Amino acid sequence: GKKPVAKKTTTAAAKKTNTQATIAMVDAGSGVSLEKPLAEGPDTLYFINQVSRSVLAVDKKTGNISQYIPGNREKMITAIGHDGKDLYMMVTNVGLVRYDGNSLATSSLLFHTNDPGKGLIAHQRAFEGIVFSPNKRWLVAYGSGAILFDLANGACKPVREFTTRNVMNLFVFDDGSMIVVMSDYIVSIPNTAAATIKTYHETEGGAKIFKFDDDIKASAIKDGYLYAAWKRCITKTPLPWQDISWEQVYQLEGSDNGFCNFAMGPNSIMAECSEYGKYYMEWPSNDFSGTPKVTDHISTPIKDPLTTLPMKIQRNSDRLHFDNEGNIVMYSYKYLDIY
Repeated sequence: GKKPVAKKTTTAAAKKTNTQATIAMVDAGSGVSLEKPLAEGPDTLYFINQVSRSVLAVDKKTGNISQYIPGNREKMITAIGHDGKDLYMMVTNVGLVRYDGNSLATSSLLFHTNDPGKGLIAHQRAFEGIVFSPNKRWLVAYGSGAILFDLANGACKPVREFTTRNVMNLFVFDDGSMIVVMSDYIVSIPNTAAATIKTYHETEGGAKIFKFDDDIKASAIKDGYLYAAWKRCITKTPLPWQDISWEQVYQLEGSDNGFCNFAMGPNSIMAECSEYGKYYMEWPSNDFSGTPKVTDHISTPIKDPLTTLPMKIQRNSDRLHFDNEGNIVMYSYKYLDIY
């Protein structure tokens, strides 16, 4: 059928379709900077505070925020991930650690980065995030490249390195294959690929390369498809990625219009867009079908202490994330909003 096309955002449309936030932490404080990918546990969201290098914990039910792991300038936590049971982290001058809930000193060191000949893993400052395969066997730390670990039988064995420029997003599957997303390239790396893959410009070591004409703004995997937002379009391709077959699922009107970010939840999709200013779009589906709501802000039940009026979320959000309960998490440097 004909693809739905978004209308240009207007003040009138926005007033009719405001989205209500149930939890809002408008300011995380002057000593906080939230920039890196979060980690999600069953009841808690974890963030790296770039200022103090500490890990902050946010209760998903109450929104209460607290320091979970103190910062350490000599042993800086540069990336975090959660497998549903434990929090894992990359720590400079230490390595890959599985946190025991007490301290870094008593936690399990799974892979030491100071051992010679470790290649990419020695450059721990370059890491941004940690992700797991659905079966939790595979762990990938990524940033300026990526490294794949096999956690089978309680071990932690480095299997494959992908040395490249900055990785924006990464997905790892139950067989150890990966999809790596960069600013204008997407690379599919099968589990039969070479142990080290050094380039993204051409096929090497069994990897498959797809070049975009414009910067990729966001990506997600949902129900057997890889989705990518770039310029005014949302496109998808089926998985596994044996053949690249992109299909456009949504396009914005207007040459100055464009996607900045999106996140896919259990029953809805949230996108941040820009056309002479930021605005939000929300689809009542998990595949970009249906007519989206368009709004220039998100209202909250939190009252402004000066005006006593409800606060509005109307700012740039560098990252959007749907948690496992379907709440949307928006954050950028000093701001964290959950609803």
